[in-house]
This record gives sequence, structure tokens and C-alpha cells, in this order.
Amino acid sequence: MKVVLRDRGFRYLLLGQTLSTLGDRALILAFGIWVKELTGSDAAAGVAFVFVAFPFLFAPFAGVVIDRFPRRQVFIATNLAMACVMLLSLAVHDASQVWLLYVMILCYGFSAVIITATQSALTASLFDRSELPDANGLLQTSGDGVKLLAPLLGAGLYTLVGGHVIALLDAATFLMAAFCVWRIKAPNDKRHVVGAFAVREELLGGLRHVFSTPALRGIVIALGLANLVTGFSQTLIFSIVGSGLHRTPAFVGILVSMQGAGAVAAGLSVGYAIRRLGDTKVVILGTAACSLASVLYLAPHIAPVVAGSLLFGAGMCWMTVALITSVQNRTPADMQGRSVSAAIASVSTPQTISIVVGAGVSLVVDYRTLLVAMAVVTGCSALWLTRTSARGRSGEAPDALAAEKADEPDVRST
Repeated sequence: MKVVLRDRGFRYLLLGQTLSTLGDRALILAFGIWVKELTGSDAAAGVAFVFVAFPFLFAPFAGVVIDRFPRRQVFIATNLAMACVMLLSLAVHDASQVWLLYVMILCYGFSAVIITATQSALTASLFDRSELPDANGLLQTSGDGVKLLAPLLGAGLYTLVGGHVIALLDAATFLMAAFCVWRIKAPNDKRHVVGAFAVREELLGGLRHVFSTPALRGIVIALGLANLVTGFSQTLIFSIVGSGLHRTPAFVGILVSMQGAGAVAAGLSVGYAIRRLGDTKVVILGTAACSLASVLYLAPHIAPVVAGSLLFGAGMCWMTVALITSVQNRTPADMQGRSVSAAIASVSTPQTISIVVGAGVSLVVDYRTLLVAMAVVTGCSALWLTRTSARGRSGEAPDALAAEKADEPDVRST
């Protein structure tokens, strides 16, 4: 990590992401409260959060943009555009203008897709393979650490200054993020795809690469399957606190904070873990951790539930960082944007579905049954990926195995 932090460009990227994530997370919560206050409807407030997740379905389009233009310019332009979008909040004064808040949140969702993939491509261009796990781990740690503060900051600022001021503050964080990346020197940043736009080939190029690369295909399928149930936790945490621990809803905040703390700890250690074990094994460990966490959530006592929260946060972090690192290591420079976007869409779409399904099913099915389902599905995902990766390696020719060496510990770092 010391080596990574010595890079001036990465320090700017890390600072820009931290500021932007802090503003974004505070904004999303504040906008949900704002919608609730204007309309008096819980459902209307909930729709605001759906608009954040919906754009991830269109991640392949973002990948095309990222590969057709210099990544640094894409990052800067997206942040500047979002700073302008935030100004729409000044026109919101009553329930008839709530649609403007939805438009802003939808734009935020699209920008998040572009910024996440662009950031990954920029990071891959700044470091060699041995340093990528630490760089990705630090970026994830920064994001997860900010999430611990952002909800309190968003709710507190909304109470003190209102939604208009929060939107303007978020516009300032977008401007700061753009400035930080503008300061990065990226001499090799260029258009990676030129010529006429081939719609079918470019939109499907990232998906084809991901699913034609054995290691990536296994990781994405395993995480997609696991994420079909991990989204249940968004709803079940209230049942765990109320029905399992017999605590007030405020205790949910403690468990969410524990998840964040687990994610921060995992982010600081994931670089070392990937170098020692390989990214596929770290995905397996992360998925297994979520399975064990689901079992611990069944306990009617605080200690195992808190331990489960720490483990669940760590598992989700390990899976995310290992996925991004795996794509970076196995993708040529001209396909980084499309491949990262395709991988994100492949694992985020099932999670979005599981959040919606979990909210509905939890009304008619006991929460413990759904926790068992989470434990079984995530556990089976880890076992399937273990068997698939082992079978794939045993059947590979020496040349093919050498081509997949990105999954092995890097001897330069050990």
C-alpha cells in the first residue's frame, strides 16, 4: 500500500473518489427524506432508491463510451455534468416537482455506472498487476469508510440546511472530483476504439470477453448466483433486529455500521489476500463469508449477529475487489471499459432483483427461512466456483495455464 500511495496520480484519484462518494451517499439519503417530506408517501421515497440501481442495467452502453474516449476526459466530463444536474434541485419546492428529484437520482445512477468503470480503467493504467489489488482495496476501503459517515451526514445536514444546500454541496464534490482527476498525468490515456460505431459488436464485446474467459466466466456466474439472495439482507436486517434480537429499529444502524467496519478491514487486507491466494480464491472466501454470516444472523443473541454483520461486510468487499481485479488482469487495455461494465452489470442485476424480491417475499415468508436460503445459495456458489476453478486448472494445457497466471500469487510481491 505504501508503494501505491506514493503514486501522485492515484492519490488524486483516491481523494476525488472519497469526496464524491461522501457527497453522493449523503445526497441519496437526503433526497429520499426530501421526497417523503414533500409527498408524505413511504412508497414514493422508496422509488428514489430504485432509480439509483436501475441504470446498472445499461452498464454495457457506458463501457462503449469509456473505450471510445480517453478515460480521464470521460471521468471529468461526467462529474462536471453531474455538478450541473444538481442545480435542478433549486427548482424543487413542492410535491409537483418531485419528478425533478427522480430525474436527478436517475442521472446519479447513470453517472455512478460510468465513474465506477472509468475509475477501474484509470487504476489499471496507473499500476502493474502486482499493485492493482492494493489500489483496488484502498479505493474500496475509502468508499466503505465514507458510507459509515454519509447516512448520518445526509440526515443531519438535511435537518439543518435542507435539500437545496445538500444538492449544492454535492455539486461541489463533483467539481472537486473532476479537478482531482484533471491533475492526474495519464500520457497513455487515449481513444482505445476508433472508426465507425459497430453497435452490436461494441455493446456485446465486453460480455463476450467476460464469458469467453474461463476464470472471469466462473467468477461472474458464481457472484451472479450469490447476489440473487444477498439483496435479501437489505430487508431482513429489520426482522433480525426486531424479531430475532427484540431490539428497537434504531439498532439496525449499529449492524449497518458493523458491516461497514468489516468492509473497511477487508479492504485493507484484500490486496495481500489476492497476492497470496489469487483473485478466484478470494471471491470464494468472500462468498463463503456471506454464507456463514447468514447462519450467524439466525442466532437470537447480539454477539453472533454482530459477528455476522462484520463478516457479511467483509465478504461483500472481498468479492467486489477480487472481481474488479480479476477483470483488470485478464482484459486488454482497449476493452477495459466494456469488460468492467459488463461484469458489473452481470453481478449487479441479480442483486437489484433480489432486493425487490426480498422486500416482497419477506411479507409472507419467515425471515429465518430466507436467511437459510441465503446461506445455502451463497454456500453453493462458493462450492461451485471451487470445483469449477479446480477442474479448469487440471484440464488446462501448460500454455493456457500460463495465460491465466493472473489468478496466482505474483512472485514479484512475495
